[in-house]
Amino acid sequence: MGRGAATPAMQTLEAAQRFASPAQAAGALAQRVGEVIRYGVRARGRASLLVPGGRTPVPVFERLRQLDLPWDQVYVSLTDERRVPEDDPRSNARLVRTHLLQNGAARAHFYPLHREGVGERADEAACGAALGLLPRPFDAVVLGMGSDGHTASMFPDDPALARALDTTTDARCVATQAPDEPRERLTLTLNTLLQSRWIALHVTGAQKWATLQAAVASDDPRQYPVHALLNQRHVPVHVYYSP
Repeated sequence: MGRGAATPAMQTLEAAQRFASPAQAAGALAQRVGEVIRYGVRARGRASLLVPGGRTPVPVFERLRQLDLPWDQVYVSLTDERRVPEDDPRSNARLVRTHLLQNGAARAHFYPLHREGVGERADEAACGAALGLLPRPFDAVVLGMGSDGHTASMFPDDPALARALDTTTDARCVATQAPDEPRERLTLTLNTLLQSRWIALHVTGAQKWATLQAAVASDDPRQYPVHALLNQRHVPVHVYYSP
């Protein structure tokens, strides 16, 4: 690559879709995910969807569940999870059941990642087994990003980060540590996330846009794990951004 040539991360940021409001971004993202799901079902009789937790995707979930999709042929799981009981308000599985798997979308097949009451390695194995029940490559993967540059549950300075970002690993999931509570998390590895036909990164707020810019400029996935997602050449990442 010559001096000054754009990296994949730079190209991804330059191609970001920008919307005037979070509602517009959520609506556009939900519509596109719906199109990807329909295509997957037509192509192979079923489709798989991985979604994040947190507050940002809730409007996407609430729009997505209103779409007339062949939900009984859709297989849903998570990009990451908090290692808490599913009835805990902080559980990503609970979030998905509450905001996505309603109305017609309740017919979808949902596979949570976390197994309660087991150690880290057993939980990683349970997570990997759950993912094994989904059609692969995954049809659509939606990811978020924190203001510290983490994506899924891959955090800066976490001792498990190198394992999670290793694109040669056979591990589907890694137990990680977040900087805030609940600290114990599960994340899909980058290698697993990239086994996808289509990936979106959903980002809201000027602070997170500044983090994305810093991640691209830093060229350091240890400081900004999202950089590894943006800078890979396996699957294009479609950024949906609103202030």
